[in-house]
Amino acid sequence: MAKIIKLDDRLSNMIAAGEVVTRPASALKEVLENAIDAQSTKIEVHLKDNGLQEIKVVDNGIGMEKADIHLAFLRHATSKIKNEYDLAHIKSLGFRGEAIPAIASVSKMKIASKTTDSDPYEVIYEGGKLTKEGFAPLNIGTIVTINDLFYNVPARLKYIKSPQAELAHMLEVCDEMMLSNPNIAFLVTHDDKIVRQSHGDSNYQHLFNAVYGNDVATNLVDYHQTKDDIKISAYLIKPVVTRSKKNDIVILVNGRTIKNYLLINSVIEGYHTHLMVGRYPIALIDIKLDASLIDVNVHPQKREIKFSNEYVIAGLIRETIRKAFESKPQSIPDVLKKEDKYMKVSGFELLFSEIEEAPSYPAPDNQVPLEKSKRKLPDMDYIGAYAGTYLLFQNQDGLFLIDQHAAAERIRYERIFIRLGDVSQTTQPLLTPIQMQFKPSETETIQTNLPLIKSYGLILEPFGDYTYLLREKPAWIEDKDIDYMVYGFIDQLQDYQQIDVALLRDQLAKDISCKGAIKANKALSMDEINHLFKDLQACDNPYYCPHGRPVIISFSLYEIEKMFKRIV
Repeated sequence: MAKIIKLDDRLSNMIAAGEVVTRPASALKEVLENAIDAQSTKIEVHLKDNGLQEIKVVDNGIGMEKADIHLAFLRHATSKIKNEYDLAHIKSLGFRGEAIPAIASVSKMKIASKTTDSDPYEVIYEGGKLTKEGFAPLNIGTIVTINDLFYNVPARLKYIKSPQAELAHMLEVCDEMMLSNPNIAFLVTHDDKIVRQSHGDSNYQHLFNAVYGNDVATNLVDYHQTKDDIKISAYLIKPVVTRSKKNDIVILVNGRTIKNYLLINSVIEGYHTHLMVGRYPIALIDIKLDASLIDVNVHPQKREIKFSNEYVIAGLIRETIRKAFESKPQSIPDVLKKEDKYMKVSGFELLFSEIEEAPSYPAPDNQVPLEKSKRKLPDMDYIGAYAGTYLLFQNQDGLFLIDQHAAAERIRYERIFIRLGDVSQTTQPLLTPIQMQFKPSETETIQTNLPLIKSYGLILEPFGDYTYLLREKPAWIEDKDIDYMVYGFIDQLQDYQQIDVALLRDQLAKDISCKGAIKANKALSMDEINHLFKDLQACDNPYYCPHGRPVIISFSLYEIEKMFKRIV
């Protein structure tokens, strides 16, 4: 007697629900994607009891007829694709036809819908079984209601430890949908209280205000770049506002929110030295490319996709972000700046917005100083020191504090970066070859990319199993930093399939500049202070140290006088 049996549809849907509907937020995501695919311009999300009692999504899309509503509850029934060509060129958010039957199998689910040519109709399923259907009063569009999610799967309910955490995940899904669809007006309520709202006016300033608040929205910078039919639109928050986690880095590919380690890291790398160690930016990266260059059919939740040119896109993201910050003037943080009656600010504003941009990196010591008009910092007079670390300066605009260690670190970093920058491929033979041992995976990477590594001045010669002799090195690298360079090349090749010497120079310059910089609590002479300030004025970025900490902050005269009630 055969031991293998075909599972019935209801049990198959419950198994599928284990992959598609892992928590209330994933059910909400699937329903919202269907609403967006239905060409909606307005979407409402109503949650009750942290979404565990009810999730309701109302849209004004094209709607469904009676027959289509019934078909929507069948597994792998979809209107999004019809053949293999459609599967290879997916432009909709949904396409698998699994979400509705999966959700219906573990909840009490109702779908009511109306098209321009049909009467409104509703269908109710409980635990995957049809319990009721009939006509219902409804405008054009669709209402999907999910009640008592996981009521028949006690094991899944047991893992929901915090209803508040589930609500936070659902709001995160709503935020992603709002950010990825600026042309759709969203309204999100929880227990009849509005918690999110966007106006669908395609204004990203308004959109970031709706999702993150004015503190964040007022620091928005956007930059757009197209290369090889790949369009990158970067909406970046200046690093005066950062997060402790990477959750607020949103990557969109053809309107779909995805999770991709390489692309998220490329955003962080694009911010370069603007970020402190352990802090992450708020950023929205919108990528548009040919649908045939990606494969979204790799995961039931459609959060992961495969690229045919992932490393090209990662490099383009880094380049776009760096150009975005180069194109916008930075500012000295004004720590006393208060909120304006009409515009809430983050505590930082541009004091010298008309200052011209300086070159990418400052010139060596023997070059003529920068013209006054091109300096990033204004002239100011030294008046004292505080706590042996912070140098006090003043001018007609107010009071300035400079962290002497951070300032010295920034100056040294930019000079060292230039000195390390002479990658003219000049090599230096080693009197005694250096024997280097590698892991098998590293050896394979080296062997595959040996000509590329050689082009950068590293001459490696095989010397037994997993061992190489280094016979020549680039002239700009010191002997003590050879290991860092070699293993840095290997890491880059494994992660990005290419070599970026600038990244290695950057990290090396950071390490060297920190070790030799003026320390905190070290008394400086007047000549040392004057020299330090002039050198800081000549820096390309005098506002942050290489690790992202502020170098200089300001107390504007206007705000100081307001504090002392000289200005009412």
